[in-house]
Formats: sequence, structure tokens, C-alpha cells
Amino acid sequence: MSTGTRTYGGWRERRGFGLAGMSGAQTAGALGVVVLLLGLSLLNPRVLPIVGVPLGLALGLWTVRIRGESAVAWLGRHATWSLARRRRRASYRASGTYRLPGVLATFAMVETSSAGGPVGMTWDQPTNALTTVLPVEPLGLSLVTEEEVSEWVGAWDDWLAHLGYLPDVKHVVVTVHTGPSPPVPPTSRHPSVPSTMAAEVLSELTEPHVSGDADHQALTLVSVTVGVQRNDLEASGQRLLELVSTLSTTLSRCGVRVLEPMSPADLVHWVRSAFDPTQPPTVGATWSDGRPTSTEEFWDHYRHDASVSAAYVWDEAPGARFTPAVLTRLFGPSGYHKRVSLVYEPVAAHDAVREVDRQAEAAAFRAQYRRRLGRDELARDRADLEKARETAADQVRGAGLVDVGLYAVVSASDLTELARCTVDFENRAGESRVRLRRNYGSQAPAFACTLGVGYVPPRGL
Repeated sequence: MSTGTRTYGGWRERRGFGLAGMSGAQTAGALGVVVLLLGLSLLNPRVLPIVGVPLGLALGLWTVRIRGESAVAWLGRHATWSLARRRRRASYRASGTYRLPGVLATFAMVETSSAGGPVGMTWDQPTNALTTVLPVEPLGLSLVTEEEVSEWVGAWDDWLAHLGYLPDVKHVVVTVHTGPSPPVPPTSRHPSVPSTMAAEVLSELTEPHVSGDADHQALTLVSVTVGVQRNDLEASGQRLLELVSTLSTTLSRCGVRVLEPMSPADLVHWVRSAFDPTQPPTVGATWSDGRPTSTEEFWDHYRHDASVSAAYVWDEAPGARFTPAVLTRLFGPSGYHKRVSLVYEPVAAHDAVREVDRQAEAAAFRAQYRRRLGRDELARDRADLEKARETAADQVRGAGLVDVGLYAVVSASDLTELARCTVDFENRAGESRVRLRRNYGSQAPAFACTLGVGYVPPRGL
């Protein structure tokens, strides 16, 4: 069983400055203005300079494109970002505030209990969604046969397809953090051991992997977000734990070992260390303990406490199939802190049927339209038609439809170091055949998405 995917999460490639690539609405508007000016010149040429100058300026702002978007949209987006940045700074720096910054200000932590101990969950109050975070330990690709890897990929497809039959699941986020030091203390992961020798062995096993002169360690998290029913947080939390327990059984067949959900202390420290990796483990377990001292969002980077970060968004998915080893460089360890989050938003099974049929019909229509006009079929059009037909066939056999997005954050101590880290990260993305772009004008929301606490930016952000 395979899983069809749709992608979102970024702007299309925008380069240069000019008139090329106008949309249908812009083309129609430009033609309308030209026809109007011609009509005025025939009726009353004296009125033409009075009306033509404002219409010409409006037409220029509407049609001239800056990095792929109209000048009006470009100016409006910059103005909106500037106003929003000022409001966020004024709100967060107000005295007496104990909330997390930006889009995380509406989140709160809910504590519940399971057989393994206390569990911390995040509650997004505006959307009324509850999220739990599962740490997992990937088995890795070394000393593993291709048949085992294929079984893991097939099990992951089945796991994603099953989400479409769970109406409460809003989205699942897989976050991979790599950095010079472990971001989460092993407080609730490793129970106390009876002997000193066992403690020494356990300490050696949990030490960061040494590579060169830097210590590298990776942490993988799977966040499951569900909707809260009837504002009953306690009952919804227990249902989420039952759902996670059921999903963990299937997830364990995907080449990972599923650990207990994050405790409140681990969850708070995970959020706090993302804002400042130099901080020691957090003593408190309240949600406000995870907040940074101060943050400031710029157009192309995000400053928070002792670190500065650059956020990236998935601009375009790979156009061809590739093996699991291709993404090793993107997710692999590095000498700087980075987080890469894959967002999976399952489409309900009954909606997936209509969506797949619509995509197949649209691809067939485009192919028929080109044949009627006598145009040669392009390789991309042929591939789109074959992919649409393959997705429809997979859906008939039981596959699910999932919207996929990717967000990434690279953190460093200052802007000079950040520039070096971003060059390395962009090279890694290129080697992985994934097109990423800096999320200009929206650094803080993308940063929050990579925390895996339940926030997912709107599509197209």
C-alpha cells in the first residue's frame, strides 16, 4: 500500500524583476486598461493625459513583478510584515508577560498521566487542538539490507494511510534535531540503575557521538495533533494517549524504537533549548519556564536570546523518485544546531477519493487540450498524467492522501557564524534534491513549526 502526497509550504520560485509570468487576472486587467485608453483617445483625446497617468501607474504596480509577484503584493506584504513585527515586539516586551513569543503565545501545557509516568501535552487554544510529542530512536541504515529498508518504507506508507481513517487527527510532524549537544536531558528516558558499573555503561551509551572535533547528537520527535471535543481537555488527553499507544505499535515497524511521550519537564526543556541551546536543563516544569528572555524577528533571520536562526521552507518537492539514503545529508548531524520538520496533514478518506479523481481528470483534460491545439506533449505533462493515474490506482487499492510540507531552522551564535551554517545547510539540501528557500518575512512562524508542539503555519506561508 502506498500513500499519495500533495505538497505545500512555500512560495514558488521568484527571481528577477520584470513583466514575465503574469497571471490570467493580471493579463486581463492589462488588456482592459489598454482598451479603455484606446477608447478614450478616440472619444476625447484631451482626457487621455488626465486619466492615462493614474491608470498607467496603477497598471505598472499591478503588472510589474518583483521576484515573481506583483509590485502591489510585494509592497503590501512588506507593509503587513512591518506592522505585525511592531505589534509582536510591543506585546512580548510588555512588562509582566509570561507567554511564549509570537504564534506560541496562545499555547498552554496540559499535564496528564500514563503508565510510564506524567505526560506533557500542548494545547492550542484558538484551534482547540491537543498535541503530544513522542521521542523515537531510528535504527539507521547501516548494517541493514535493502529488503528491510523497503519493509520500513512500506510500513510508513501504511501508517500515513491509516491516519486518513482517524477523523480526530489534524496533522503529524516529524522533527529531526541535530547539534553539538543533546537538546533534551535523559530525565524520564532512563530509569535509575542499581549498580555503579551499569551506570557507567549507560553513561557511555548515551554520550554524544564524537565526529572530528565536535560532539554530535540527533533527536527525532513525532508529534501527533488531534482536535479537542467539547472542550474536555482531560478526556481528550486520555483519548490522545490511547490513540498514540495504538499508532506506536505500527510506528515501531517503521525502523524506529518508540519511547514514552515527553514528560512536562522534558517538553519545557525542549522548547527552552530551542530558543537558547546554551541553557542548562530547566528545573521548573511550567509552560512559562520554556519562554525565551527576548526575541526579535527580522526579514531574513530570527534573534532569540543568545542565538540567531534562519528559517527555511520547502519550495518544491523532488520531481523524481529517490532512495531513503538521499535525505541522509539533509537530516544528518552537523557542527551547528538545526531542526528539520516534515509536516503530514492527512486528508480524510472520503475526501481523498474526490481529490484524486479531480487531479486525474484535470491531468487528462490538459493532455486532451494540448492534442486539440496541435501542441507537442511535454515531458512534464506526460509525467503529471502518469503520476495522476498512478495515484488514482493506488487510492483504489487503499492508499491514503497526505499533504506534505517541510520547514527547517539553522541556529548559530551570531550572524557571521549563521552565514557559514546556512551555506552548508543549503548545500545539504541541494545534495538531497530538495529545493528550500529562506522564509523571508515570516521567520518566527517557521521557527515555531520546527518545535513540533502543534503549530503548523497556514499553507503558502
